[in-house]
Amino acid sequence: MGDVTLLYPLAFQHKKHKMAQRIQFLFLFWMGCAVMAFAQKIKNDFFTLHNIIRGDSTYNTFDKQVEFIKKAGFDGIEINQTQSFEGMKAALDKHQFTGSYFYVRVELKEPYIEKRLEEYIHQLKGSKTIIAPFIIANTSFKPSSQEADTLVVRLLTQISDWAKASGLQVALYPHHGFYVERTDHALSLIKQINRKNVGLTFNLCHWLATTSNSERLALKPHLKELKPYLKMVTICGANDVITQQKTIWDDYILPLGSGSFDTYGLLKYIIKDLKMSVPIGVQCYNIKGDKPQLVLNTISVWKEYKNRLENEK
Repeated sequence: MGDVTLLYPLAFQHKKHKMAQRIQFLFLFWMGCAVMAFAQKIKNDFFTLHNIIRGDSTYNTFDKQVEFIKKAGFDGIEINQTQSFEGMKAALDKHQFTGSYFYVRVELKEPYIEKRLEEYIHQLKGSKTIIAPFIIANTSFKPSSQEADTLVVRLLTQISDWAKASGLQVALYPHHGFYVERTDHALSLIKQINRKNVGLTFNLCHWLATTSNSERLALKPHLKELKPYLKMVTICGANDVITQQKTIWDDYILPLGSGSFDTYGLLKYIIKDLKMSVPIGVQCYNIKGDKPQLVLNTISVWKEYKNRLENEK
């Protein structure tokens, strides 16, 4: 029989070793969690409005445009109004690409809504396409007047019914100079409609075009107020000024990554602070120059933004 007294130190050392292994495991586990939290993956789709490539002499068909945008690395592209629907839908289907949103016109006079819209929404059933109505002002109803709100609520409710039948979301699109041009007006309408599949879009350029300096200082609390209703966001480069330009978009729509407005800071607040995974689109209306190069430059800036978002605290 061996010396029993020798077993106690051995047992103690074995227990100590197991304890050290457990501490090491826990340390590595928590370090891994910290790294994962630090390098948070960005899940937001990044799409482009059709105007980034529309009008180019080389990429001059829906088929060529969709193929190029997909290869460049975007997650989707806009379907711009009913007159573009059939050609764009065919190209999207061919290239198995996403129509991120369907930009649709609503008039405040009869017939109010394009008669083909219900069928087009039906054709989008099962897709990720957001239906984005914009409301045109006229001589009877001025921008932001709220005089036609009852009519607008009825029309948007009708679109909501069609969208719901196809499992789709609706995002009212505020647009400078149109009847619904401000986000606060859009929010008021959405609350009146009170449907889960109806919300709004935050469009940086149109927000800049319809706000004062004091309102801009309250952007973060305003976005927090919009959060429960936001379905998508569109961004661009821009100058943070009250424009004096003859064409206001010369200040409010610039290539992504340029201008004095902190577009990256806006994205960081929406994605990291508000923890929103809504689709992010890029607005390129009225940007002059080589369109294919604009596509490549834009996706490059987005990748830089995405990398920073994933690796910054």
